[in-house]
Amino acid sequence: MKNRLCRTICAALAALSAAAALSSCGGGVRGIDPIDWTKYDELVAAARAETATHERENLLHEAEDMLMSTSCVVPLYDYRDAYLQKSTLTGVYQTHYGAKSFVYASTAAEDNVVTAYLGDVADSFDPALAATSEALTVVANTFAGLFRFDADGAIVNALCESYDISDDALVYTFKLPTGLVWSDGSALGASDFVYSWRRAADPATNSPYRELFDIIARDEDSGKLMLEADETDTVLTVTLAAPCDYFIELCAFSAFYPVNESCVEGADGYMDIYGNIIDPDAWTNKMSYVVSGAFVYTGISEGRYIYRKNDRFYDNANVSLSSLEFLFSSDSGGEYARYATGELDYLGVVPSANHTELAGTSEYHSDDVCGVYYLAFDFNSSVFSGMEAERAAQLRRAVSLYIDREYIVKNITANGEGAATSAVPYSTLGGMYRRDTKTHKYPFPDGGYYSASTEENRAEAQKIIKSLGMDDDGDGKLDPAYRFTLSYLTKDTTRDIAIAQSIQQDLSELGIMVKVTAAKDRVFDFESGIYNYDVIAEGCISYYDDAHSMLERWTTGALGNRSRLGSLLVEEDKNAY
Repeated sequence: MKNRLCRTICAALAALSAAAALSSCGGGVRGIDPIDWTKYDELVAAARAETATHERENLLHEAEDMLMSTSCVVPLYDYRDAYLQKSTLTGVYQTHYGAKSFVYASTAAEDNVVTAYLGDVADSFDPALAATSEALTVVANTFAGLFRFDADGAIVNALCESYDISDDALVYTFKLPTGLVWSDGSALGASDFVYSWRRAADPATNSPYRELFDIIARDEDSGKLMLEADETDTVLTVTLAAPCDYFIELCAFSAFYPVNESCVEGADGYMDIYGNIIDPDAWTNKMSYVVSGAFVYTGISEGRYIYRKNDRFYDNANVSLSSLEFLFSSDSGGEYARYATGELDYLGVVPSANHTELAGTSEYHSDDVCGVYYLAFDFNSSVFSGMEAERAAQLRRAVSLYIDREYIVKNITANGEGAATSAVPYSTLGGMYRRDTKTHKYPFPDGGYYSASTEENRAEAQKIIKSLGMDDDGDGKLDPAYRFTLSYLTKDTTRDIAIAQSIQQDLSELGIMVKVTAAKDRVFDFESGIYNYDVIAEGCISYYDDAHSMLERWTTGALGNRSRLGSLLVEEDKNAY
């Protein structure tokens, strides 16, 4: 199917490099004035365990204010997904994290087959590894978990028949129906969840979601997640490290879907003769790899990935499609032409050039995705050497204010997105989180940390550099003595590069040179893993519809903490990789 060995090895090296480089925040390194990030970590941890909605929201808002005050995170736009769907296709819906479900779709086509273009090549078909919207869509249609999201965004039972929660909210007991089977007919039970969750949490698997499993307690002796399957293999008992108000919602996210142990570990290239994992994704290269969901992969025909209906799916009686055919390519324009001729039923990426003419038509759809595309400054960048923490934060804010977000969403993404004004997506909890309350007020009236007007933002940026003594001649630019170059790391895609070029042009007006490095996935993973940038462009979706999902990625040592807030990288460590 796809050879992802090199990507996996490079990603693993990057993760190891990052882990080796992190040290607790003490004295400054390379003249960087440190900040105490302990309070932020405590706020996020307290919010995870808090079950009172109002108190929990206050904790998250305090953490959000603290994060945005560093100006290390520069939100550019909130994700939104536009797609085209023939009127003959109904029942397709999108989860808050961008996966499309075709499980309960129906079509008027005589062959009962749906052909859908999803976008660029999916990064993985493994629930523990899939990270792109294309990959998450494939997983959503081929695997099932304890719960799922329905068309209204509600959590409904899937492989879970019922569950109980202990009085202290630490022990969850899930009852599975008897007779569940995998697509190959082998028994599917509670022990499969034990194996799969421990695998996803194992650093050797290199799952981008492994930190999500930290909410589960670990056995003091073995260090394993405290999970237990009973003798009948129909009862799964989970012990949490602390109460978690969103645990059931996490169980509906694809990283918590079970995988078949024999299929995974029996795949060629999965591990070496010594038992070391080489390619954790090797098993999805197998023809008809074992799944638990509505559709099972059967091969590639004329560039189409063919998924036939899984007759052993637990809810098979309610699945009407006989087959799904998924297409992947970077040529959205060419795929649109095929859609226009009726060859495709679904187009997952609408070319920017066609948005205006298609918006408002019956086949055009546009949905919020709970995620943000942002820049992250490396807190320890040499650009800020010798500066007090507050002065460095003000300089970063001036830079972020001068970026024309309005231009980016209108002319580059052109997907109906809104300019982002916080690290927490505006659509979080249907917009209810990002509102002023009696106990919390946002700096700007639209519930964010930036003005909706580029002109107003730039005026503030120029006031800041003036107040910092970096614009004595008053021309709105940094004086020559204070000008600097930013090393900007981004992915090698048309959209990412266009955004980088736009920012490059914006910041040149301030007297800042931006040196852009556009890297392919495995190089990007490696370079980001060793923090070889001053600022990095990246995006993130909420794994569960809550502000906590976005804010926890900025805790000390978290995998997604590209700014290294709370951590410092020693110079000699960086040179060693």
